[in-house]
Amino acid sequence: MFRHVTKRHHLWSGKSVPVSSFITLSQQSLRARFAFRAPRRDGEEDSTWRVHRERRSHARESMYISKKALRRHFDPRVYPRETYLLCELQWEGSRRVWIHWIRNVPDHHAEEYFLEEVFEPRNYGFCNITLYLSWSPCCTCCSKIRDFLKRNPNVKIDIRVARLIYPDYAETRSSLRELNGLQRVSIQVMEAADYSYCWETFIQRGVCYDFFPTNFESAIRRYRSILKNILTCLTNVFYTGPSSRENNQGWKLQPEDFQRNYSPNQIGRVVYLLYEVRWRRGSIWRNWCSNNPKQHAEVNFLENHFHHRPQTPCSITWFLSTSPCGKCSRRILEFLKSQPNVTLEIYAAKLFRHHDIRNRQGLRNLMMNGVTIYIMNLEDYSYCWRNFVACQPGEDYYWPQNVAVYSFLNRRELFHIFLGLPSLPAN
Repeated sequence: MFRHVTKRHHLWSGKSVPVSSFITLSQQSLRARFAFRAPRRDGEEDSTWRVHRERRSHARESMYISKKALRRHFDPRVYPRETYLLCELQWEGSRRVWIHWIRNVPDHHAEEYFLEEVFEPRNYGFCNITLYLSWSPCCTCCSKIRDFLKRNPNVKIDIRVARLIYPDYAETRSSLRELNGLQRVSIQVMEAADYSYCWETFIQRGVCYDFFPTNFESAIRRYRSILKNILTCLTNVFYTGPSSRENNQGWKLQPEDFQRNYSPNQIGRVVYLLYEVRWRRGSIWRNWCSNNPKQHAEVNFLENHFHHRPQTPCSITWFLSTSPCGKCSRRILEFLKSQPNVTLEIYAAKLFRHHDIRNRQGLRNLMMNGVTIYIMNLEDYSYCWRNFVACQPGEDYYWPQNVAVYSFLNRRELFHIFLGLPSLPAN
């Protein structure tokens, strides 16, 4: 465990400290060093200073993070809304290491806030910054980091992320590649050793160790594989047979995500699309995507996963957690008209708002134009479980509770949609 020296007079009096100590700044001294603002007359409060003070109250800056926040926000198996940033900074030639943490504020992301409000630029020496982020930088933050490095040529940044934000979005992938391509930037997924280091460094001494990153191995492998694909310009995992399956578990969907969202009797928070592309020569591509704030899962696939594919005959199979809406159905038909060599089959775990006439008409138009739509049965669930889910060895079968009953009800409703009949009355 590191010994942190935080007394203010050590920082300002120039007294020597042991070489083995890592020296950090307290919150009070941090404000004194980083708050360079114009002086104010007595009784006045500069507006810039007031905004700066309000932002700091939201950002919750300090040296140590609570163990509850670290466990919750850096667990790669869950998806919290806030972004936390743990920082370790050291200037070349100095044995002092400054640690700090912040979180996003209403008008600033955590990365942006750190670069613009916290970091103190210097004209001498080289600075090494390590950022541990609960979410990877978004497109805007990647751009701001690049601009920051242009203004500060003596800074190097090592970014380690617990999870990736919108990895299926083309702009996000491009921004991460551009940022990682800079000479003074590296991006990688946090490993188990990084989690242990953060616990030892950013948690106050005396807190018992009850943080076990070994439970994160599956999620770490998945995000590591996704990030590798992004940085090497790959958008799909090439899959050729059972021998490859054992070596490509990282890209697969987590079991709890599949169970939660593909349950036929409840509405999931995310729409997942598992896809299988079979080419004429026998090769198969398998992967998955989901909806994002700008696109439904179906449109995400068409624009970000199959946008630049050659005009080669192929058959595409989708396994959707819920059937397409009316707008997505129109978009699918436009895609198929532009790709006459492509055929599409859709398997849906449940029907999406099937009482809405627009959704019913959209599904009927798909079926009338050659798209085959099925409701997933027991065999389909087990097939997805084996091929798209990071299940444990030997777990080759999965059946949701009461799947036969709900599958029958959804198939009957889908048949009424195909015939143009009104919706069946709810029991």
